Amino acid sequence: MSGESTRRLAAIIKADIAGYTRLMGADEKGTHLRVQRLFRELIEPTIAEHRGRLVKTIGDGFLAVFDSPVEAVRCAIVIQQSMVGRNLELPSAQWIRFRIGVNLGDVIVEPDDVFGEGVNVAERLEQLAEPGNIYISGGVYEQIRYKLVCGYQSLGDRKVKNIVDPVPIYRVLPDPAALAKATRSGWSRIGLLGAGSIIVAGVGWYAWNRVARQPVEAVAVATQAPASAAMPRAVASGGVVPEPHEPTASTRAVPRVDPPVPAPDLTPSPPPANPVPPPAARTPAPATEMQAAAVPR
Repeated sequence: MSGESTRRLAAIIKADIAGYTRLMGADEKGTHLRVQRLFRELIEPTIAEHRGRLVKTIGDGFLAVFDSPVEAVRCAIVIQQSMVGRNLELPSAQWIRFRIGVNLGDVIVEPDDVFGEGVNVAERLEQLAEPGNIYISGGVYEQIRYKLVCGYQSLGDRKVKNIVDPVPIYRVLPDPAALAKATRSGWSRIGLLGAGSIIVAGVGWYAWNRVARQPVEAVAVATQAPASAAMPRAVASGGVVPEPHEPTASTRAVPRVDPPVPAPDLTPSPPPANPVPPPAARTPAPATEMQAAAVPR
């Protein structure tokens, strides 16, 4: 160990290549050469451009420190976006994708290494990150949230290995379209749940409304047993026929009303215009011989 150790606040980048063992198993020499070329052409120049220092390379990854968390996140974004363009020229089985974690913490800086809890948190973020993504801690997010043109997705507080307190974690969304897509997907799920609740409530209200609107008389007629069918059974079994209760207005069955039958017309007919008077009663005269012959016998 050479030189003197110093303690200071620094932004730390810890990165590694996802699936490095698989890539080496498929093409060991080719993968090694590609990774070495990436460090020469992309990683080292990008770190220097953003005023950082490459502390060391660790097989398939690297460790770098920066004075500014804004520059550290900018460097990580440039690396990830550059790798997207490089991978388009290759089959998906040969893609090299970095997982990057960025943390802001107090560290011990030496000429050839960096130590401290800030480095450990950055390493845990890198292990949690998905291939091609950048995960940052809550301390970094508070410093850069209004200073970079990108989006951030909160992943909540996570309990990580060998760290006492849970760490707030955010995923960086460099592409504004990715932020809009993540927001739409979240609201879509809420909208479907809300629409489902509204439909269920509407069906329940409709069913209740149909039952509530049925006439009381119709329900009473349907549920009331005929008295003529119940009375003979009671008499046959030796019971006493109960007194029929007077039906109330709410349970009285609606009687069937037939159309009225017209009454017969009993008005006397008017007398004839020229009535024939009945013959007057008189004493018959003795009939003559000719009259007697004319009267029928």
